[in-house]
Amino acid sequence: MTRDTTWKETKERYPIGSIASGVVEAKFAFGVFLKLDHASNAKGFIDLISYNPPGLEKVPGNELPEIGETVTGTVVELVDRDRQIRLRVGKPFWDEVKRT
Repeated sequence: MTRDTTWKETKERYPIGSIASGVVEAKFAFGVFLKLDHASNAKGFIDLISYNPPGLEKVPGNELPEIGETVTGTVVELVDRDRQIRLRVGKPFWDEVKRT
């Protein structure tokens, strides 16, 4: 018999800065929701601006991974209210902006 992990256990497993993987369950214009490995009580979320994998040229309408795709990213925020783990894939967008 297995038991669901608690939110506290999930936060301990995925502290900010750690790596998390999951499968895309839902895709919207603003981001994707993931079913995370080892986190049955939480959802992963990657917003459009936080999805910047190396080598990917963003094309309008195809900026995010597809449903069923496995994604790995860095934990950047833990949202208690929603039991949500927010991830970033690749470098932050501000690292890509040229400074003049």
